[in-house]
Amino acid sequence: MKFVPFGLLLLATAWIYEVLITKTIQSNFKSSAFKKSFLVLSIPFSMAILGLTNTSNFPKGFEDLGRLLPFLIFPLLLLSLPIERKKKLSSIVLFGFIFGLFIRFGLDFYESAIGYMYDYNIQIFFYTYLDSDTNILAIITLFGVLYLLDFLLSKKEISIQKSILLHVIILFLSFCILLLQSRIVILFFFASVGVLFLLNWKNKRKWSIFSVGVFCSLIMLIPVFQGRFQVVSAEREKLNSTEIVVVNDSIPVESLPCMSSTELRFNSLKSSWKIFIKNPLIGVGTGDWRDELVKEYIASDLPCNAHEQTAPHNQYLRTLLKYGIFGFIIYLFYIFKLVQLSKLNYRFGQTPFLLTLIFCGFGYDLLDVGSSAPVFAFFSTWLFFDEQQ
Repeated sequence: MKFVPFGLLLLATAWIYEVLITKTIQSNFKSSAFKKSFLVLSIPFSMAILGLTNTSNFPKGFEDLGRLLPFLIFPLLLLSLPIERKKKLSSIVLFGFIFGLFIRFGLDFYESAIGYMYDYNIQIFFYTYLDSDTNILAIITLFGVLYLLDFLLSKKEISIQKSILLHVIILFLSFCILLLQSRIVILFFFASVGVLFLLNWKNKRKWSIFSVGVFCSLIMLIPVFQGRFQVVSAEREKLNSTEIVVVNDSIPVESLPCMSSTELRFNSLKSSWKIFIKNPLIGVGTGDWRDELVKEYIASDLPCNAHEQTAPHNQYLRTLLKYGIFGFIIYLFYIFKLVQLSKLNYRFGQTPFLLTLIFCGFGYDLLDVGSSAPVFAFFSTWLFFDEQQ
């Protein structure tokens, strides 16, 4: 996203401050706890290195490796920060993250408001008209809402003023998720809110979670918020139709009747699965997965997907595609270790992170996209570590 480079620059500045000014950074690279945490948190980067051994397109392979570099950098930097220092900074990190979301949406609303003054079309406040990075921003905002709810639930005592302010922020960001109209993210959002509510059943503040679910459900009853959901049935009929599309070189690819996002994703899932079946053990490697997908699209007479070079939009399937069953088991082990670390040393934010990673992984390539990988790399390192280090 637009602000990722600025966020990384801010984090680098903060780390330099910790080294030179507060001098709190510890050189504990040789401790067993550091090594264990580092090995777990850098698994996505290690998998990318592993994928390079099974690729022929090395430029693309190293490009893929570069996107996962944050999963090496953040563990090296943040694991050297003392535990007590992390605890003191936990609230600052959360609200700094939320402040960044406010800036992003503030700029989006400002630009949309200017556009609205020209033709008074309310749709300019929705979907890609509001923000071009619809899906990733919606996922990150989903995590932000769950993160704030978990922070609220973790507090034994909180003033009425702070509670009201937190609820207003949570409802505003939830409203923004609905404005972005990313259908899969909205479904995952409701699922995550439901799971968080059940996990906190004994917490007296669980009704804060319930109120968010009710608020968003009522908003979704407004027709203008159902825009992209109303086309699902029509797209499903199109997927089930047996109409044959005749491809001709004289017909522009963009004009072919197969450009809906649902159909493109459906085709990418089918093609990715076919490639995995042909290369089940170790996949096709980090550099060749897109080339193999394009070949499969062409062989299956899917010109729109070939033109778009559609990615799987599924972290689990993309892992199978790139690394095969072997890499998929490693990825599941990575998630299992994060869950295990949360059981050993629980702190607020861990459950929201896991819910976002697990649920949204079914709809997006979270750890393989340059705009989302740094966010997940940072928070995986910030939230999950062995306190014995």
